[in-house]
Amino acid sequence: MLFGKIKYSIQLISFLVSLVCNFVLIFLILNKSPKKMGSYKYLLVYFCCFSIFFSILDIIVEPYIHSHGSAMFMMMELRHLKFAPKFAYLLTTLLCGCFAISITTISIQFVFRYFAMERKGRISYFRGKWLIIWFLVPSITGAVWIIQDWIFLVPNDKMSEYISDTVFSNYGINVTDITYVGCLFYPPDENGIPQLDYKQLIGFFLFGFILSTTFWTVVIFGVKSYKLVRALPQHGESEYTYKLQSQLFKALVAQAFIPITFLFIPIGLIFTAPLIHLDFEPASFLVTIFYSMYPAVDPLPIMLIVADYREGLSDLLQNLRGKRTNQIGFSYTDQQVTSIS
Repeated sequence: MLFGKIKYSIQLISFLVSLVCNFVLIFLILNKSPKKMGSYKYLLVYFCCFSIFFSILDIIVEPYIHSHGSAMFMMMELRHLKFAPKFAYLLTTLLCGCFAISITTISIQFVFRYFAMERKGRISYFRGKWLIIWFLVPSITGAVWIIQDWIFLVPNDKMSEYISDTVFSNYGINVTDITYVGCLFYPPDENGIPQLDYKQLIGFFLFGFILSTTFWTVVIFGVKSYKLVRALPQHGESEYTYKLQSQLFKALVAQAFIPITFLFIPIGLIFTAPLIHLDFEPASFLVTIFYSMYPAVDPLPIMLIVADYREGLSDLLQNLRGKRTNQIGFSYTDQQVTSIS
């Protein structure tokens, strides 16, 4: 179907852009970071590596995220994994776990920036063994999310029957040819009357706890950091320090805006809508696309806003153009080659 081709094209482009941008950003972080960045640069490298993993997993799963009636789900077409549905389901849950890791990592970055700016010594909690613990927190959150998928969102006959028509009509795929992570909040009873599934409701609140905790961490520490950045000149900080902290904060705000726009809001809506009887089905296409685009656009703010990285990127592009010019000039005389270099 046309939607499938458009979706795959966008996912493939997002995958390629993500690989290029994140590898370039890792290079810039390791080679162009100012000394005042401290251990923050390792958090950034960690986040870039995760985004690369996210992109690879996304292009393997090629997910469809959909809301229909009282059901929501992320599905993967089985294709060559038709005889290994549990492995396909594992891949799908890993991709869902990437969502939890993303929102947790961005919230940790806000905590770090606040500790770095308040100058009360708490930045030491992001050094040495503590830094390793902070690295583990997103992975633990992702693991908890995945475990919850295996408890609350496993495929079942009632839900497969409920979504079979919409899966075929929207995507031209038989429900027997997919695996999915999803829930049906109001499955029909033996009389065909929808009844609230309290197990799914418990799962909703557990997922919601992770989502809301990370969201409010971003908001609270974002506001605190903004107040500290505004007060830096009053505390006698150098102009360079003020500019660097301002750039890092602006980049972090932009990095927060991206997951809020591409992850928090769409996933939150598509997860909540079936529970409160809202028809969110027409927007399912956008949610699928936003989810896949996220790791491609996420490295852009830090790369373009922080001056050291922006200048490093400019130098890198100029060097690449210079090498290309030298290669072209090599086919002329030695004098021409010398003048180009």
